[in-house]
Amino acid sequence: MLEIQGVQQHYDWGGRCYIPMLLDLPEASAQPVAELWFGDHPSGDARIAGDHAFSAWLKDSPVERLGQDSVARFGQRLPYLLKVLDVRQPLSIQVHPSLKQAKQGFASERVQDLPAEQCNYKDDNHKPELMLALSDFWLLHGLKRPEQLALIFDDNPSLKRLESVWQHTDNAGLVQHCFSLNADELAEVLEPIIERHLASYLARELPKSSPYFWLCRAYLRAQQSGQGLEAGLLMVLFLNLVYVAPGQVIFQDAGIPHAYLEGQNIELMANSDNVLRAGLTSKRVDVNELLKVADFSAAEATPIEPIELADGGLDFPVPVDDFQLIAYQLEPGQQLVLEAAESGSVWFLLSGELSLQQQSKLWREGEAYYQLPGEKSLVSAHSCCKLYRAKAKTE
Repeated sequence: MLEIQGVQQHYDWGGRCYIPMLLDLPEASAQPVAELWFGDHPSGDARIAGDHAFSAWLKDSPVERLGQDSVARFGQRLPYLLKVLDVRQPLSIQVHPSLKQAKQGFASERVQDLPAEQCNYKDDNHKPELMLALSDFWLLHGLKRPEQLALIFDDNPSLKRLESVWQHTDNAGLVQHCFSLNADELAEVLEPIIERHLASYLARELPKSSPYFWLCRAYLRAQQSGQGLEAGLLMVLFLNLVYVAPGQVIFQDAGIPHAYLEGQNIELMANSDNVLRAGLTSKRVDVNELLKVADFSAAEATPIEPIELADGGLDFPVPVDDFQLIAYQLEPGQQLVLEAAESGSVWFLLSGELSLQQQSKLWREGEAYYQLPGEKSLVSAHSCCKLYRAKAKTE
């Protein structure tokens, strides 16, 4: 078992306290700390085994350190990326491609030799995601059902022109039309809605269960950063607003438009950086490619029902092979045998204190260890512990 030093990511939507406190840093960060990464991704390569880059260390002996099965299926890299997120402000609305779309898109853009800033595909992999809420968590996920969209249109007279487009086309036609609106048209549609709700938002009279709460929050954030009105604000009304209780897990598959709004979570995903944006962003939005990749049919987020394993862990089954998340709750004095597996595992301790077999150093909250393929170990809990294992799904 080798300790992993995670990588902090300082995105402007992140908080300043949660991850520094998790890492037992002396004070809050002077800049946002949005994410903590435990993996070998080029944009955030962790350190392992005496300050070696995780990616280089794995490639030095891939079969021994990743496992023969993992190398055969996913190549000489970790197939997953484990993160901790602290979401203080809404992220951009995003869509991820399927594996087939990613391979085709990546190959096509490389043949065209496009500049990096014009590329949608950073690699040839898909990016399905699992998130486990560590706090009250809010997100947008999938388009509303027709009857729910109709209620939004009925509640807002300024949206009548969009309702007509929707009725004569479909959900994709509605989204395409929203992104075709110019600044004056966006103002005509959005400003009456914002004016109607902004005072209530500022007076803390709007609950977070209202989409207008998040519309106002996103609008104010855009204003503060010098951005104008954009189509992503309309998407806040058209997507499902989802509350996720602590400990619940939501899966985001390819094609589903989604956006994290607020809270802390553990995120486990396929090892990729392929993101097509659909609003709430100052970054490039490629509407044509978005329409090819996104699934704009009605879709609701349903928490995954966990399966209890023989060792007491809770497995959250997902329909992809790249990753599997197992959660453990240990009581003081309890021991857990870390059984050997065919591929390597990343173990992350969210809270508590553990002793690790044959190691004098205590394992404390915010720390992660890598378990080699075929390696077996034992941990002993000194307090109540929340422990998570990330691994590739066994065939």
